[in-house]
Amino acid sequence: MSREAVHAAFASLKADFRDERFPVIAGRLAGEALAWGERLLVLFAHADRDALEAVDALSRFWVVRYRGMPEPADLGGAGPGPAFVLGFTAFPYLDVMMEAWELGEVAEEHGPDRLSFHCLFDGEDQGTLVTAERGQGGWRFDLMGLYREKAKTLENFIELEFGAFDAFLDHYVAEHDLSFDMDQAWRPLAE
Repeated sequence: MSREAVHAAFASLKADFRDERFPVIAGRLAGEALAWGERLLVLFAHADRDALEAVDALSRFWVVRYRGMPEPADLGGAGPGPAFVLGFTAFPYLDVMMEAWELGEVAEEHGPDRLSFHCLFDGEDQGTLVTAERGQGGWRFDLMGLYREKAKTLENFIELEFGAFDAFLDHYVAEHDLSFDMDQAWRPLAE
């Protein structure tokens, strides 16, 4: 096991995010991130307002943002990897967080091909773990811990700046001058 190889692979993944190589990133995901990507696809197609209010603000924002467009996004052929990446990058103002994360020391070894690392944010360990799995083509990463951190940051921002998700969404739509159908955004695509 080469800790340096995993660190280099994570640095490469960060470069993929920086350069917006989203299909490459989707192919480098593993674990719970893929399970959440699958869940996001189900939410996108079937979740009503109550179901969306039960999930984190980042996931909720991604679903309503792309369902509320004049023509809802067509995700019929999307797999869990691309869905996770779309959710992870849904609120672009938080994308700088990916640059601030880096892998620290190994937290747990689950065998030679699966390792959990402490993840540092601006050099500080705040308790988030990232798991790396060696697979065909190199190391893959479970970024679900980072997704949760981004979601928590968005939720804190919404609470401090807007008080409620609906006020935040109204502001976002107005600020970006979006053609947006609010009723459609909250309605399941597949009844």
